[in-house]
Amino acid sequence: MDKKEYELQYFHDEGFERRICTSCGRPFWTLGESRLCGEPPCVEYTFLGRSPMRKRLGLSEMREEFLSFMESQGHTRIKRYPIVARWRTDVFFVQASIYNFQPWVLNRTVEPPANPLTMSQPCARFVDIDNVGRTGRHFTLFEMMTHTCFNTPERFIYFKDRTAQLCQEFLTKDLGIRSELITYKEDDWAGGGNSGPCFEVLVEGSEVATLVFMMYSDRDGKSVPMDMTVVDTGYGLERLAWVSQGSPSAYEAVFGKVLDELKEDLGIESDDRIMSEYSRIAGLMDAKTPGAIRQTRETVARNMGLSIEELLRKIMPLENLYVLLDHTRSLSVMLNDGEMPPNVKEGYFARLLIRRAMRALGNLKAKAKLSEIVERQIDYWQ
Repeated sequence: MDKKEYELQYFHDEGFERRICTSCGRPFWTLGESRLCGEPPCVEYTFLGRSPMRKRLGLSEMREEFLSFMESQGHTRIKRYPIVARWRTDVFFVQASIYNFQPWVLNRTVEPPANPLTMSQPCARFVDIDNVGRTGRHFTLFEMMTHTCFNTPERFIYFKDRTAQLCQEFLTKDLGIRSELITYKEDDWAGGGNSGPCFEVLVEGSEVATLVFMMYSDRDGKSVPMDMTVVDTGYGLERLAWVSQGSPSAYEAVFGKVLDELKEDLGIESDDRIMSEYSRIAGLMDAKTPGAIRQTRETVARNMGLSIEELLRKIMPLENLYVLLDHTRSLSVMLNDGEMPPNVKEGYFARLLIRRAMRALGNLKAKAKLSEIVERQIDYWQ
């Protein structure tokens, strides 16, 4: 992508500098002094135990904080779409908020429900299901908060500069993050037949948002300019809540009270020092593969002065509990949205979650039924 696509007037007006990361060689924009892009493995998480935000927020509070801010900036709040993408034939589940509008809004077959709009959309992704519970940050279900606008030849609303300004003001003025802690890393995005430049927004090692500027359509393998340009942003609700709390892992920030209750019921003890170190090393190594996770465990054990066996005795009950909570949360949303678990198409994934949750429940030697855990999740998320 031409570097001119990333040279925003807003960045120049506010004094941002474009730098090349001395570790990965990727360009980024910042108001700070760092020569590193802000993304692991170039940097590690530095928010664990000390949040850079002035507000400690749970998921519901962070969601409302974002949506209210965007409403105050002229966006119309709309309700979320079902997580099962029955209006599309190419995917089973909504994996990003823009899926709600591809292809029918983007090809101008129908009008968007509002313009500009804001919402918080539950999304399901199963590509990293084996890492749930092991890395401190992976989920099968997450919420993508967005402010989105659709620019047509007849009506231009805003594009790159206003998008970056809204992001910066939400993070600094609303959440209280110091401006020099935020970096905008240049990247490009493609999905659903559309593409464009984007910025990954990073705070103390965590990617908290992605700002996509959709400008091209894929036609017969070639990128051609779209009639409509689209601002497609994705703010990670779980990531932002985690950073705001500075908890040992994202699971503590997300599952809160229900996690504490199940720990007590099952007699599971957790060592925050070990879990914080585990999340830090897993993030630094970008632990996704079995080999990387094994290396993460070896490094954490060495740093904490433990044998691998001692470390596993301490973390395995928690890993199983995190899996149980993640999978039952996903199931509760899928079932609420009308998904039934036959062993075909999207139903296969519901059955997969049930099997894996049952296995985690068995590993914990818990007496509770899976249906009881799902009921707790429903009560907690209502």
